[in-house]
Amino acid sequence: MADETTKQMLRRAADGRFARRWIVGDGIDIGCGPSPLGNLRDYFPLMKSARSWHLPDGDAMLMEGVADNSYDFVHSSHCLEKLVDPVRSLGNWIRICKPGGHLIITVPDEDMYEQGMWPSIFNQDHKWTFTILKPQSWSPKSISVVQVLDLFKEEVEVLKLEKLDSGFQYDAPLRDQTLKGTSESAIEVVLRKRNKGWGLGAAADDSAARFAQVARRQEIGTKFAEAIGLHQQGRVGEAHAAYTAILAADPDNLVVMNNLALIAPFPDAERLLRRALEINPAYVDALLNLGNRLVANQRAEEGRDVLRRALAAAPDDPRVINALSQAYDALGAYEDAVALLQEKGGLLGNLDDVYCRLGKYAEHLGRTDEALAYLANALRINPSHVEANIYTGRQHLRKGDFVKGAEGIAWIWHGRITESQIGLFMDPAGQPIRQDGRTIVLSADSGLGDTLQFVRYARPLKALGARVVVECQPELLRLVAAMPEVDEAVAIGELSAGFDLRLPLHNLMGAFRTTLATVPAEVPYLAAPADEAAAFAQRLAAHQGLRIGLCWAGNPNHPRNSSRSVAPDLLAPLLNQAGASFFSLQKGGDGAALGLVDWTADFADMANTAALVQGLDLVISVDSAVAHLAGALGRPVWLLNRFDSCWRWLEAGMETSPWYPNLTQFRQPAPGEWGPVMAAVTARLAEEIQTPGAADKPAAGRKAGKR
Repeated sequence: MADETTKQMLRRAADGRFARRWIVGDGIDIGCGPSPLGNLRDYFPLMKSARSWHLPDGDAMLMEGVADNSYDFVHSSHCLEKLVDPVRSLGNWIRICKPGGHLIITVPDEDMYEQGMWPSIFNQDHKWTFTILKPQSWSPKSISVVQVLDLFKEEVEVLKLEKLDSGFQYDAPLRDQTLKGTSESAIEVVLRKRNKGWGLGAAADDSAARFAQVARRQEIGTKFAEAIGLHQQGRVGEAHAAYTAILAADPDNLVVMNNLALIAPFPDAERLLRRALEINPAYVDALLNLGNRLVANQRAEEGRDVLRRALAAAPDDPRVINALSQAYDALGAYEDAVALLQEKGGLLGNLDDVYCRLGKYAEHLGRTDEALAYLANALRINPSHVEANIYTGRQHLRKGDFVKGAEGIAWIWHGRITESQIGLFMDPAGQPIRQDGRTIVLSADSGLGDTLQFVRYARPLKALGARVVVECQPELLRLVAAMPEVDEAVAIGELSAGFDLRLPLHNLMGAFRTTLATVPAEVPYLAAPADEAAAFAQRLAAHQGLRIGLCWAGNPNHPRNSSRSVAPDLLAPLLNQAGASFFSLQKGGDGAALGLVDWTADFADMANTAALVQGLDLVISVDSAVAHLAGALGRPVWLLNRFDSCWRWLEAGMETSPWYPNLTQFRQPAPGEWGPVMAAVTARLAEEIQTPGAADKPAAGRKAGKR
C-alpha cells in the first residue's frame, strides 16, 4: 500500500472533528511504519504527542507493558488485518485508551483491496479481510466491522463508520488502486471509549470471565456463554446459530434476543427487539438498541418514539438521554433537544460539553444570543473548551462582529499555533504592517468553499510586499495558481520548508483585523483559464435567453448536506420558465434528467467549472463551493440559503453579503422550508427575464422575509 496516513490528511483536513475532537492530547500510533502520525502535527493542532508503536516495541495485539487508560487517542492505519486475533487486538487497544478518549482505525476493505482474491495478492502479510456488513463474504477470513463493534458496544460508542471509496474505480481492471493518487480502498472507524461499561465490550484479556459473569447473572447457562464466546471471537455465523438454538429452547429469553439482534440484519433485528418488547415493554436495552437502529436506518421518527419510551422506563439513564438527543439532532428537532438537555443534561456529566451542545442547538434554531449565553456557561466552567470557543466565535461572526469572531475561530488551531496571529498584518490603529521580503504561506483549513472565500486575502497580503504561497486542495490548484497575487500554489501535504510564516486561511480575518466595513470585497479576484472560458463561450452561444447555472445540492459527504440541499422536484417551476437556458453545475448530479444542459462530465477541477461559470449570466446555488466560485469570479449569484445558515451569511434578514457584492440571498423562513425560497427565486427570475440586468444588482437592504 502507499503512504496511507498522509493520504488520509487530504480528506481529514476537511472534517474538523479529527483536529478538534478526535486526535487531541497524547496518543499512540500503532503499526505506523515509516509514516507516523507525529510527522503530520500541522494538521492536528491539539495533538500534544503521538507515540509510534512499531514491531520492535512489542506485539500490537497484546500491547504488553502499556498500562490501562494511558492515552487520549489510539490511532492505527492498516495494521489490524495483519494481527493474529483482531478482536483481541481491538480489546487491548480499547484497554489502553482513556475513558472519553478516541480510537481512529482504518482497515482495507476486502472488495476494494483484495478484490475477490485470497490470499491477498497485493499484501501477503494480511491475515484477515474486512467488510462493513454483508450477508455472506467471498473471503474465508472475512470479518464484519459492524459485528465486531457489536462485541464492544458496552465499552465504546461508534462515532464514525465509513467506506472510503471516493477515489476507487469499480470498473477498473484488477490492481492495487491504493498505489495511485488519493485512493484509500479502506474502512474507517472512529470510536469513543465510554466512561464505564460491562458485558460484550469487555477488554480482551478478561473477556471470558466477564462474559461468564454476564451468563451467571442472567442464569443462562453454558450454551449462552459459548454463544457469547463465539460472538467475541468474531465467529458471527456460529454465534448466530448458537443464539438461535438457545431461542429455540427458550423462546422468551430477552437477553439472547437482544444479543442476537446485535449481529442480525436490520429486518431480523427489528423483529427480535419488538418481540422482546412484547414480553417486557420496559426492557431498556431493547428499547435503546431498537431506537438507535431505527435512527441509523433512516427511520428517525420511529427511533425517536422508541427512545422516548426508553426515557420513560429509565428517566435517568445517560445512554438513553444521549441517544434521544442524537435522534432529535438527526430529525432537526432542536427545540426538543434543547428541552431535553435543559431538563436532564446534568445527568450526562461534563456540563461544559452539555452547555456547548445547547449552544450548537440554539445556533441551529437561529437564536444567536441564546447560543452565546449557553456557550458562555460552557466557558465559565472550562475556559479552554475548544469547541465552545470556536462556536462562540461563529456567533459573533454571524452578528457581524468579526473582531470577536476571529478570536473565537482561531481556536480551530489552538495548541498548535502557540502565538496569536491576531493583528499580524494590521496594527490596532488600522495601519498596515509591511511584509517586504517575507514568504508567507496561506493554508487551506476547511472545505473548498472556505478556500475560495479566503484566498481573496492574497491580494492585500501581496500589496504589503510578501511573497505569497497558497497551500490548497488539488481541485483548486490551477485556479489559485493563476491569481496574479499568488507566487506559488501547492497541494495540501506538499508544502516545502523555506517560508517565514504560515497561516490557516480562517486566521486571516484576525491577522488583518477585518471588520464588517473592511472586508476585501473587490471582485473578481479569480479568473478561469482564458482558452477554456472561450471554448465554453462558443458552446454557450448556441443556447438562447438568459444562461443560468444551477447547483441544487452540496457535497454529499458534508454532515449538513441534507439541510442545505433542495429536492429536485422543487426545481420544476423554476426550470419551466421561458426565456432562460439552464446549465447543471452539480458535479455527480443527473442534470440532464431534470432538463438541464449537463456538461459536468468535462469538469476535472474547479478551473474547468470556472470556465463555464464565467460565461453564464447568473448562477443559482445552494451554500456550496459553486456559490463561492461564482462570487469570486464576479458573476451574479443567487444563494439558496437554509434557515440555520453558515455564519458567513450573517443573521436572518440579510439579503446581501459583505463578502460578495454580486450575491443575493434567498433564505428559508423556517427550517426545511424550501417552497417559499423557490417561489421567491422563480418570481425574481421572471422579473429578470422581463428586465435584463436585475440579477446584477442585489437589492441592498431588502429583507429576505419580504420576498
